[in-house]
Order: sequence, then C-alpha cells, then structure tokens
Amino acid sequence: MALVLLALAVVAAVTLILYPISEIDPGVSSGVLYVLGVLIVTTTRGLRWGLASAALSLFALDYFHTDPTGGLIEGKSAGDLVAIFTVTLTAVVGAVIADTARRRAVESEERRVRLDEVRDSRARVLAAADRERQRVVRDIHDGAQQRLVHTVVNLKLAVRQLDKDPDAAKAMVQEALENAQRGTDELRELAHGIMPSALTRGGLRAAVGTLTARMPMPVVEEITDERFPAEVEAAAYFAVAEALTNVAKHAQAEEAHVTITPVDGHLQIEIRDDGVGGAFAGGSGLLGLEDRLAAAGGTLRIDSPPGDGTTIAIDLPVDAAG
Repeated sequence: MALVLLALAVVAAVTLILYPISEIDPGVSSGVLYVLGVLIVTTTRGLRWGLASAALSLFALDYFHTDPTGGLIEGKSAGDLVAIFTVTLTAVVGAVIADTARRRAVESEERRVRLDEVRDSRARVLAAADRERQRVVRDIHDGAQQRLVHTVVNLKLAVRQLDKDPDAAKAMVQEALENAQRGTDELRELAHGIMPSALTRGGLRAAVGTLTARMPMPVVEEITDERFPAEVEAAAYFAVAEALTNVAKHAQAEEAHVTITPVDGHLQIEIRDDGVGGAFAGGSGLLGLEDRLAAAGGTLRIDSPPGDGTTIAIDLPVDAAG
C-alpha cells in the first residue's frame, strides 16, 4: 500500500504541474517530467517504487494529456499512443539504470564502511600486539633474564669455591640449576602465550585439545585433522582460545562444544555452550576476538539469547592468508 501511495503522490504532483500548461503544450512532450519523477523515486526508494511510478505515469499521460482527455486508449491518435509508449519506455529504462546506479552507490558505501571497520580493527590489533610485545619484554627482563643472570653469577662463584670449599661450591651449583630451571619454565610459559608448540607440531586438533583439557567444564570436540597455513591455524586457535576463555569467565556453562570444519576454502568454526547467554558483538569480551578475525579476513556471528546459551560462528578464509 505504501508503494502505491508514494507512486500516486509523485504522479499526482507532476500532473498538477503539467495540467495547467496543457494549453501551451497540448501534446505529451512535457511527459518527460514524469520520467524525472520516476528517476527521483527510483534513486531514493528503489526499482519497485520507480516501476510503480512509471505505470501510473502511463495512465496519467493517457488520461490527462491526450485528446480526448478522460478516456482510455479509445479515440487516441496513433501519434499520441506512440509518444505515450516512448515516454513510458524511457521511464522504465531510466528506472532500471537509476536503480543500478543506486545499488552500486550503496555497495560502494558499504565497502567503505567495512574498510573503515577493518582498518580500525587492525589498528586495535596492532596496538594490542605492541602492548603484548612490551609485556613479553618486561616479563623476560624481570623474570627469566634475572634468573639466568643469577645463574651465571652463582656458577662463577662456584668455580672460585671449587678448590677452597667444595660443599659451598656444590650448594651454589644447585642454586644455579634451580634458577636455570625456573627461568626455562618462565620462558616456556611466555612462548606458550605467543604460539603453543602443540599447534606448530600437531595442528588445530592437538592445540585445541590442550585448551579444552584446562577448561573447568567438559568440552566436546569435533575438529579436523587437516593442516592449514600457519597464519590461518594461529587465527583459528587464538579465536577458539579467546572464546573458551569467555565461556569460562562469563557463561556459567556446564558443557561446551567446539567444531572446526573446512568447507569450500573456508574454516567453519563454532563454539557453543549451554550457559546464561546474553553475549553480544562489540562487547568487552568479544571485541578483541572480532578484531583478530577482521584482521585475518574472517567474520563472526553471535547467537546468544538470554538464558539459552551462546553460539559463536566463525568463518575464516583459508586462501586469503595463503
């Protein structure tokens, strides 16, 4: 109904403009104004609205602007009918062209918005990566590096005490060994946060298995054994890791499911839980995940009705990262 009303309004407005000047222009040449109206409607509202306006313009031209006025087809001259047909055809073709231009403009604007979003997300990813790099440097300096320095000092002191006091030298060597072991453990923990060895050696199935083993609730896994480019596996792994972390922190779930399946050049990833729901895209717990996926060319969809669990569906292109 709204479609018809708008078309009627446009055609009525043009008719009110044209009808008073029919004495000056008794033919249908001024019908080009109907074409203009059709173009305006199509550009602002779309093709269906434009075609409806074109159909009503055909009626208005025939009824109001050709002799005898007030009649339909009968009694009209061949020249008037050809003119009406020409104007109507022009309006229809113009509507199709205008709608194509409108769609391209809309698509261009959507691409620009998506590009801006990707740029923003990548900027946040880079900022987060820089903060993480600074944290790793700080942790190495304050932790493992200090222990290794202390190890070297103790070993040098032990060498000096070997002949003078073997028991003291032995204690120093033992302390150096303990510090070296602690430093090794700290470096291993830092390396795990950067890229787990299970991922590089065993792929997604092995790496996600190490994640689910540490979860406070059972996690059902359906994960492909197939290997993918390193950057794809890293993006998928950290996406699952962040999603499972959110489940453990916020979902209050009794069980979770992780599914990773290759489909037509994409990785389809789903993380589902039976928790309290209520998660939403852009929330503090998911913004980092969205940014990481956007930087890798992936998409994220969240279905999380309150009280009915959360499903996170991720589409990650495999070829884009290759």
